[in-house]
Amino acid sequence: MKRFFGSRKNDLVYIEGEEYNHLKNVLRLNIGDVVLVSLNDEYQYSCEITKFEKGKAVCKIIGKEECVGNPQKNIVIFQAITKRPKFEFIVQKATEVGITKIVPFVSDYVIAKMTENKMDRLQSIALNACKQCERTIMPIIDETKTVDDVLASIKDFDVVLFANERTDKGEKIKDLGKYKNIGIIVGSEGGFSQKEKEAFIKAGAVSISLGRRIYRCETASVAMMSLVSILSGN
Repeated sequence: MKRFFGSRKNDLVYIEGEEYNHLKNVLRLNIGDVVLVSLNDEYQYSCEITKFEKGKAVCKIIGKEECVGNPQKNIVIFQAITKRPKFEFIVQKATEVGITKIVPFVSDYVIAKMTENKMDRLQSIALNACKQCERTIMPIIDETKTVDDVLASIKDFDVVLFANERTDKGEKIKDLGKYKNIGIIVGSEGGFSQKEKEAFIKAGAVSISLGRRIYRCETASVAMMSLVSILSGN
C-alpha cells in the first residue's frame, strides 16, 4: 500500500503539495483507492480517497494501527555543517536509523555554509526517508547552532558521545540501553580542533573511537548513529 504524509482536520485527512502531486499525477491513484497516511504521530492510518479538490486529495480514515518503525529513544545528532550532498545523505540516513532531531552547527573547521542546505529540500529528503523506512514521525531539523550552543546542550542528555579519530576510548558505548536521551556529536570534513575536543570533554561528552581508520565525515555520522541506535535498543 502506498504511503503519504498528510494533515487532519476533524474526521478528514488531506494530502497536499508534493505528496498530492505524487499521488495524483505520478501514481495516478483515484477515488476509492486506499492509502497509508502518516500524520506525524504514533500511528499509521488506512485512508480511502473520497474526492479531489484543488491541489489536495480528501480522504476518510477507515483504520489505524500503531507504527512500530518510530524511534523508541530520543537520539539527537549535532552535525557540523558539511557540503550539501553529504549533509543531505546524513539527513536521509539519520531518518532511517531513528534519529529524532538533527542539529547543524558551525565548528572551527567547517568549510561549507548552511545556505547550501535548503531547509525545504532537507525536509523533503527526511519525509521520503520516513516513508521508505516506515516511520510516521518526522525528525526535527533544527536551525544552525554554534559550538557554544552544543556545549550548553550537553547537560540536557543522559549521555553525549562525540566521534574522535584520535582516541581509543569506547567503554560507555556498551551501556547505551539504559539511556533514554542520547546525544551524538560529529564533525565536518575538517574534523574538530583540539580546543573543541577538550571543550566537549570538559562539558561532559564522551570521546568515542570508531576504529583504527579515519572515516569521511558522512561515514562517521552513519557509523555513530547506527551504533547508538542499535546498542540503545532504539
